[in-house]
Formats: sequence, structure tokens, C-alpha cells
Amino acid sequence: MKVIIGSERVETEDRITLREPATGKEIDYIPLLDRDKVKEAIDIAFQTLDKLQAIPPYMRSKFLHKASELIRQRQEELATLMVREIGRPIKSSRVEILRAAQIFDLAAEEIKNVFSGRFVPLDVYEFPPGNENRIAFVKRDPVGVVASITPFNFPAASFAHKVAPALAVGNTVVHKPTILAPLTQIRLAEILLEVGFPPGSINIVTGNSEMIGEEFTTNPKVSLITFTGSSSVGLNLASRAIANGKRAIMELGGSDAMIVLEDADIQRAVNAAITGRFDYAGQFCNATKRIIVRKEIATEFSKALSEKLSKIKMGNPLDEGTDIGPLITKDAVENMKSFLDDAIRSGAEVVYQGKDIPTTGYFFPPTILKLRGFNEKVRVMKEEIFGPLLPMVEVSSDDEAVSIANTSEYGLDASVFTKDFSRAYKIASKIKSGTVMINDVTRLRWDNLPFGGFRKSGIGREGVRDTMLEMTEIKVVEYNLS
Repeated sequence: MKVIIGSERVETEDRITLREPATGKEIDYIPLLDRDKVKEAIDIAFQTLDKLQAIPPYMRSKFLHKASELIRQRQEELATLMVREIGRPIKSSRVEILRAAQIFDLAAEEIKNVFSGRFVPLDVYEFPPGNENRIAFVKRDPVGVVASITPFNFPAASFAHKVAPALAVGNTVVHKPTILAPLTQIRLAEILLEVGFPPGSINIVTGNSEMIGEEFTTNPKVSLITFTGSSSVGLNLASRAIANGKRAIMELGGSDAMIVLEDADIQRAVNAAITGRFDYAGQFCNATKRIIVRKEIATEFSKALSEKLSKIKMGNPLDEGTDIGPLITKDAVENMKSFLDDAIRSGAEVVYQGKDIPTTGYFFPPTILKLRGFNEKVRVMKEEIFGPLLPMVEVSSDDEAVSIANTSEYGLDASVFTKDFSRAYKIASKIKSGTVMINDVTRLRWDNLPFGGFRKSGIGREGVRDTMLEMTEIKVVEYNLS
């Protein structure tokens, strides 16, 4: 598939082959761009700023609503494409396409709020002298060229979260999709040009990630970098971006803990754990990655969790009945095997492991582990697990549960299950994470609320309005009446 730079559809002799995770078969290719092409995309985006900003905000709002409409009309086409490139089951892929459309609508609606500004009669201030003859306005201006980078697991929603707010406030975009999932995002970019955004407003670059990231952080025409992905890559990008005077929005990793207290509704907690850990085979930053359960109910909870998981179907993601699909690559499967082997060497017990796993494609059996007490050296309790592997550890007190939850270097989401709200609130207040759910799954995100985390889970917050504010500069304009 060709990428978009300005008004051109670009391809090169050097290509990156894309494979379908469910089969391992080749499905398409994308260009391997050199640095000159990436620079050209940034140049075009910079040159297009005046043209985009000349379009009144109300018209940009209409363009975004129209894009949402077309995304909804093409839901099945886009969802099927997403299934083929990332292996996400068709049922949840359809939902994500609709979610992306909603994000475009939210950006369109927030334009009037972000740009509302305020009038300040300066005679309310004694200093500096002469304020009785002055007034001021506080307004927002777009930052300029936005460079965005996304991972494989939310092709539509991640793209929408970065590109829709940027275009809404008048920033042009140079977007780098992961080489594992570029196809859906290229289609979405084509829709944006189709609805009226001028060529050069959105540009797609594909190729060597390190080279493109280096160009984004050093090119003076880039004003802001927004990144979703691993903490190691994101923090490195952020440090280089800030050193060069650029803004950075980083939505990074997570090791979300789910605490289940002895008075919890066990079936409700089980359902949340299944969704939180095994939706899209656990390949989400805010997936439930650790279960911390009170010992009083640990056996009952473990049995109910295993029974529920045994009824979940793993298979072809294009099959309407499939609940769990493949992992994104063969390497991802090998990584899960290494996590499992490390845990077993440390004394963990396999409580449940799925059977009848497809032999073609990149599948790993859904697995539940029970640890022999807490050991922070065990990788499944320390690192971010991107796969269908769920460790459980028993605790004897609420304080112990909080302590284990906070041992991670991440702090994205967490959840607490109990019938006592006061107890849940006290625990939630002690957990170091950006969002804490009470009696709900960690996999929740509200697209117009701030999303992000403590520590290595991110820098800043992402959410349609929050992102639009981050992507604009505050400006004070003063006028002397005398």
C-alpha cells in the first residue's frame, strides 16, 4: 500500500512486508522511506500550516464530522482490514471503528470550547501603572507541525486520538504508524483528505523507526511529538524532544493491578478479569496484568476464573464467534513463553491453560498462574505483559494489596473490587495510577477524559479536549486604549 505525502501517493522499491497474524501469510507491503522523504513530509506539513489555518474552525469542525460519517459508513471495510493486519477479533474491531468515528466527532465539538478565549479588563490590577487604559485577551494558537507515532493495538482509535485534535486546532500532522499496523491508518488518512482537509494536512511516513524518531526530535519544523507505545522508547523520545524545545505527549506502558477483596462480588470480578486480561489476547497498555486477591476467597475466585476462561473461544479473528485472536508476531509468542518459563522456575503454578490452540498463526494459549507469595523479581509481576498470561497472588490485608499494586514502575490504571465504597475509596487514594476503577474493568477509557499515568506510564494526559489544549499555545494580546 502506498503512503501519503502531501498530494502524492508514494511507494518505493524498498518495501516492508506485512503479514496476517492469524495465518502468518503476506497480506500487503508498505514503503521503506529514506530520511529525505521523511524530511519532505515535514516540509510539506510546515508549508501547509497557513492553508489549513485559513480554514475557519467551524469548517474544520464540519470536515471532522464528515470524516466520522464516512468512517461509520465504511465500518465493515475498515474493521475487516484491521482484523487482517492485527488479528483483533471482528466483533471488537467493529467497536473500535465506531469509537474512532466518535473521537472525530468529539474533536469537532470541542473546537468552540478550546478557542473560546477570555477578555480581561486590566484595570482590575494595580500593577503595572496605567492599567485603567489597557485591556487584554487570552487566546490559543496552534503549535504548528505535530509528529505522531502509534503502536499496533489500536490502529483506528490511536490515530484518531492524535490526528483529530491536531487538525481541529489547526496543526498539520506527520504521522508514523508502526510497521505492524499501518493499513487502517492509511485508509483513515485518505478519508480526511476526501472530506476537504488540504493535501499536506496529514502525511504518513513508514520505515525505520529509529531514523524517523530521530528526524522528528531534531527537525526544527516539528513543534510537538505525541507518542503511544513502550516506556523505554517514549521516554527516550521525550527527553530528546524537550532538549530541542519541543512539546511531548507520551502515553506509555502499564502493569495494571486488579485487587479483589474478600467481600467482592466474585462473578463480577471474574468477568472483569476475563475482559481485562484476555480481550485482544491481552495486547493493551491498560489490560489487567496482575490479580491481587484476598486469601479468604482466593480458591473460589481462581476456580470461577478458570471455569469462565475455559468457555472463551480462541481462533480465527474473522470468525464471529472468536473471543481471543492471535498475538501480533511470532516474536510476541516467544516472549510469552519466556514469561511463563520464568514464572514456573520461580515456583508459580499453572492454574489453567487453554487447549485446542490453532497451529497456524501467532497464537499463545490463555493461561492463569498462581504465584507462591509475592516476588518482585518474577518477570510477570515486574514487566509489562503483552499477551494472554494472567498471574495471581494472594494477600492477607488491604495494605499488603496496595503495597504490591504499587511495586510496579508503571501507574496507568488499576481496579478494586469490594462492596464497601469507603474501603474502596481509601485503597484507590493510595494506589499510584492515573485511573482507578471501583468494581469495574481496567480496560475502560473515556475519550474526552484525561488518560495517562504515574511514573513510567506517561507524560501529560491524552483525551480529546486535553490533547487539543496541549496542542495549542496560550497567547495574551494587550491593547492600550489611550
